[in-house]
Amino acid sequence: MPRPVAVDPRFGAELRRLRGQRGLSLRQLADATCYSHTYLWELESGRKQPGGVDVAERLDAALHSGGTLAALVTDTALDPDTAGRLDWMAARPRTIDAPAVDALHAILDQQRRLDDAIGAVPLIDPTTCHLDIVRAALGQVRGELRDDVLDLAAQWAQFAAWLHLAAGSLEPAGRLLDQACGWAIETDDYEMLTTLLSYQGHRAWLVGDVGALVGLTRAALRDRRAYVGQRAYDHYQLSRGLALAGENRAADEALRIAADLAEEAVEYRGPVPAWHYYRTAAFFRLERGLALQVGGRHDEAREHLRGGLDGLDPGSRRAEWVGDYLVHLGLAHEATGDRDHAGAAVIEAASIAEATHSVRLARRAAELERRLGL
Repeated sequence: MPRPVAVDPRFGAELRRLRGQRGLSLRQLADATCYSHTYLWELESGRKQPGGVDVAERLDAALHSGGTLAALVTDTALDPDTAGRLDWMAARPRTIDAPAVDALHAILDQQRRLDDAIGAVPLIDPTTCHLDIVRAALGQVRGELRDDVLDLAAQWAQFAAWLHLAAGSLEPAGRLLDQACGWAIETDDYEMLTTLLSYQGHRAWLVGDVGALVGLTRAALRDRRAYVGQRAYDHYQLSRGLALAGENRAADEALRIAADLAEEAVEYRGPVPAWHYYRTAAFFRLERGLALQVGGRHDEAREHLRGGLDGLDPGSRRAEWVGDYLVHLGLAHEATGDRDHAGAAVIEAASIAEATHSVRLARRAAELERRLGL
């Protein structure tokens, strides 16, 4: 099995640029690297991706480019033992065992945090690769281990759906959410089901379907056993939907409940599902600011959005998802006539979009830039 890698979408164009800069033909570069000229053409055209950092390093050496290409490739495997175990399992799905499940959980945890650093787009292919491994194993596994693999499959599909939502690929995101729901229903995993319904509500938010946003978020809130941080987020999401629907009193009530639950979540010390690692005080303050901005309370929104941004840890501050809050901060500043601060927020959002290769975020930032005349 090829090692799953996260590859910057600019890799092919950069390879072509560096080759041209050195005045080399594809055949000459092929001779220097021992790769076929066809393979190099496929890399340049984006038809293939490098199978690992070592490919980029060999190309850098031949092009004397000082690690330029290697910097665009992130190997998402953990260690040789783990990689070997996954190679074996991919070829023989019947051989999946508890250590293999643990290894895939560890890789998923790593990729969740890698998403904060490099954005969604480069992670879609490696995540799909890992999800395919789990799907194949799920068709073969029997007995008590099946529930563990179902749980693993639902988590990988949920993460893959998030990446597609972040990238603006809403149809594949919907299919992945539906598949994850089926797996979570099979194991009666109310935590995952609640999260997936919330994600479906978020998908409705992205397409502007207010009715589905409210309905799906209310469905997510029906099970009060769910982690309090999820319920806090869903009340903020519900508040946004109700504000958009013109139900201002109900939106304010949802906002009040969300604030109480967010405070409870920050103090909570019980077990937390792995995919909720980012539910921090700063995150909840950002969500409060977002709900206030959507509800037209722009002065309060600015305070909470700025406070939430300032409270993020350095590893999250430049994450792709943060860019959306910056856009809403810009909108809040614009609504209060503060064009200078609106411009600063949207320029920062655009820089995050460029760093994380987010076409969706870049489009949103560009729309606000045009409105501000930047």
